[in-house]
Amino acid sequence: MRKKQLVLLSFLAIGSFFCGSCEKDIKTPGVFEPLYLDFSVSDTLGNQYTGDSIIIPSTANMMVFKITTNCSWSAKCQNKAGLSGWMSIPSSPRGGGDATITSTVSNNKTKNDRKVYYSVIAGDSAIVKTVVIVQPHVVAN
Repeated sequence: MRKKQLVLLSFLAIGSFFCGSCEKDIKTPGVFEPLYLDFSVSDTLGNQYTGDSIIIPSTANMMVFKITTNCSWSAKCQNKAGLSGWMSIPSSPRGGGDATITSTVSNNKTKNDRKVYYSVIAGDSAIVKTVVIVQPHVVAN
């Protein structure tokens, strides 16, 4: 009986050691909360966007990204080769928890559509959400 108690206490001690090492990442000690990440996209012109690929106006405006997460995150804007500079880097490239970030978009006065990959990465790359943003060219009259 004494041996069983000793073994049980050993398992409890080892278990609390492993749970204690994760304590900074969870809200309630001993309860695992899975990572989650989501973000919504809108602009200052009043448009709301959904989907993995969106088309935005050719006019200048500001894109708004509302991030919902329970962990640290980073955001990046990756322009298609040769088209850099038309959408600014995120106003806050990293943070933790829920946040709202913005990127400024310039007018598209070119003869080509422009494309950018906007990504939010949660934690240590555990979750990556990417939206492809396309800004069409201005059609000449």
